[in-house]
Amino acid sequence: MDKKISKILKELKSALEHMGIKVNRMILFGSYSQGTYKEGSDIDVAVISDDFKGMNLLERLEALGLALAKAKITEPIEALGYTEEEFVAQGEGTFVGDEIKAKGIEVR
Repeated sequence: MDKKISKILKELKSALEHMGIKVNRMILFGSYSQGTYKEGSDIDVAVISDDFKGMNLLERLEALGLALAKAKITEPIEALGYTEEEFVAQGEGTFVGDEIKAKGIEVR
């Protein structure tokens, strides 16, 4: 994984944790995980946290957007939030199963 992308995702994780959202794991997917990105490509990342439990989709997107703003990340990022249970339950034939689990790269 590109060092710049790794740094950006670590900054996102840190911002989320400062907001009280403990990140179980993050998975880079899409063009950056496949090495097919071009100038202007967004960074696709799945954020798995049990602290998303009880939040609806809009609340999760707002929390992720706020974390990006707090971290002053200006690169285009598409961040999706899941609980561990939701993520594990998704299998083959789903977006999570076919794209994120099958082709994604876990951020360490």
